[in-house]
Amino acid sequence: MAKHIFGFLILIGVSSFLSAQTIKTDVLVIGNTAGSIAAAIQASRSGVKTILLTETASISPILSSEDIAYLEKIQNHYTYKNNKKSSAKDSIVDRNIGLEQSSKLLKGIIDTVKNLTVIINTAVQKIEKNGKKWEVKLQDGKLVKTLVVIDGTENLAIAAKLKIDPENTLTHLNELASDNNPYMDKLFRSSIAIGYYDGHSQPGADKRSVYTLALGSLLPKDVDNFLVVPNIHLILKVLILKPIAMSVGQATGAIAAYCAFFKTTTKDLNARSIQSELLSYDSQILPFKDIKFTDPNAMAFQHIGLCGLLKIKVIKQNDSTEMQFDTVGTVSSEELRLPMKEYYSRSQIWFADHKKEKLTIEDTINLFMFTATRGEELRLEIEKNWKESFKFNNSYDPKRIISRMEFAVLADRYLQPFNIRIDLDGNLLN
Repeated sequence: MAKHIFGFLILIGVSSFLSAQTIKTDVLVIGNTAGSIAAAIQASRSGVKTILLTETASISPILSSEDIAYLEKIQNHYTYKNNKKSSAKDSIVDRNIGLEQSSKLLKGIIDTVKNLTVIINTAVQKIEKNGKKWEVKLQDGKLVKTLVVIDGTENLAIAAKLKIDPENTLTHLNELASDNNPYMDKLFRSSIAIGYYDGHSQPGADKRSVYTLALGSLLPKDVDNFLVVPNIHLILKVLILKPIAMSVGQATGAIAAYCAFFKTTTKDLNARSIQSELLSYDSQILPFKDIKFTDPNAMAFQHIGLCGLLKIKVIKQNDSTEMQFDTVGTVSSEELRLPMKEYYSRSQIWFADHKKEKLTIEDTINLFMFTATRGEELRLEIEKNWKESFKFNNSYDPKRIISRMEFAVLADRYLQPFNIRIDLDGNLLN
């Protein structure tokens, strides 16, 4: 009897020892880069248990000027809202910060984020998939079990260890390259992060062109719940795509959090849900040159831009290409007809009888009433909320030509095209 009890106690001891050596988490982010840190911050802020692992002795990433600007936006989600609550007027968005301040700011964010554990000075010895989970053996003998792995290392060493080609993605980066306006294509609807084309190697090309990366371009083929934070990619051998590391990192963090939270895989993602999560943290997926961070209708512009209900405009300034919403522009029935038809087939009956070069406020309300099958109460509601709810500066005048800004805000509220799901190629899933 005593021998059996002794054996049982030994078994308990071994079990407890093994348990102490096993760390369970939802998301494991590996690397000491701007992208890996942004991924870890976003995953943890999205409500899942996250570990940031690096073999370096400290968290000290190299930040580009674009990373620093993006870091300001990540911090701004809290700084601006806190300042707004306390009626303080200054915000980090109004100040330029240097590399040293950025490093301190990063550490401050990491130290205060819930659900985030940082493990430094520890290398990955072995990584493999075991059923639905990844098992990562560390150099110190500990074992990490996680649902999702993000490779944010400098040279994507973890992907190489697994023989995963980081450029063999569901949406190849070559598909993002275009000499024309890329936002005329449906693929942009699944945009999730920002990058820049560097055209120095191509005669006559813009030196710097803003671009967005589609969700599918961040998903390696033939492997579930393994994500990479891409660095620099050659595009068609003449253009170089330089993703903003913190932007792409934040996107991969949101994807990983979605998989972990809903207990699903990267094969079954809801693009609109992930975009919504990013937008709720002011990621500004579409970096409109003419939209301020503090604009009360900034979310509506993102929604309508990502849906393509109003086409994004590409403008050139000083050998650079940027995107613009053109808030003061007008709206014609012809430019609306096809995108409206795709989202709301019923609207084509209205367009058949209304061909106008510039829609008025009254035309727009009539279109919405017809498309959404609403009555006169909609007209009264819009007039009542024109100033207070919609924050429009101009007065309500039904006969006045409606601006793209006003149309976007009203369309987002009453048509809600962003609520219609899309696949990774931007096709509607009705």
